[in-house]
Amino acid sequence: MSTAHLDAMMELSRSRAEQYLHLAKGMVMNEFGPAAEHSHTDITIALASAMMQHEGAQIIADAFRAAED
Repeated sequence: MSTAHLDAMMELSRSRAEQYLHLAKGMVMNEFGPAAEHSHTDITIALASAMMQHEGAQIIADAFRAAED
């Protein structure tokens, strides 16, 4: 795998993490109100991390299913 390919994959991963963090912030603000944005940072980061891990697990499961076919 080339350095350019690895760099592109890293940028995509970083972009997905930012999207999940933005989504998690919205979810926390909807649940607890706008004042909670800064006071619930740990919850927001944990939620974004869990969503990313779930997406990663789905990708791995899809790869295994494709390999079995």
